[in-house]
Amino acid sequence: MRKLMMAVVAVSGLGLMAGCKSNNVEEKREDVAEARQDVAQEQQSAQQEVAEARQDAQKDVLDAQKDLTEEQRELAAAENQQLNDAARTDDATGGSGMANVKTEEVEGTIQSTSGNTLKLIVPDKNNQVMQFQANSQVRVMKDDKPVALKDLKAGDEVRASYQLDSSGKMILQSIEVEKMSAQHPGQKKE
Repeated sequence: MRKLMMAVVAVSGLGLMAGCKSNNVEEKREDVAEARQDVAQEQQSAQQEVAEARQDAQKDVLDAQKDLTEEQRELAAAENQQLNDAARTDDATGGSGMANVKTEEVEGTIQSTSGNTLKLIVPDKNNQVMQFQANSQVRVMKDDKPVALKDLKAGDEVRASYQLDSSGKMILQSIEVEKMSAQHPGQKKE
């Protein structure tokens, strides 16, 4: 009997042990299921964060594009205003510097100079005398070097370029001395 008892206890112990193992496996399965659920929730949360970050980035890009477009419009308006202001200034100063004004060229002999006025005798126009106005932008050259308008004398042979302003005045753009007159002492006549 004693042996029988021991056998019953042994069988019961084995049964309990099997029951414990069964409970451990069940608990582990539940733990794995919970872990899987946690991972799925973390993945979903991460995907939401990525989607929100993309939306924020797209919004930032759109805002930057709008700002750039607005700045380009403002720049174009400022450039347009500057061109309009320059055109008005050119009109007020006799048309110098306007891109749509034709530049004419003439060769002749200086009859006289006074202040900012120059009179030129043009032989190919029946010795017609042409009167020009000079401003501070006029370019005066002799021997490829700049000189002052006041340095020119009667008798100097020159080539002059000019433009007509809105009132019909001839505005000198540049003048180049071809030959100096005999009235320039100490300088060779070419």
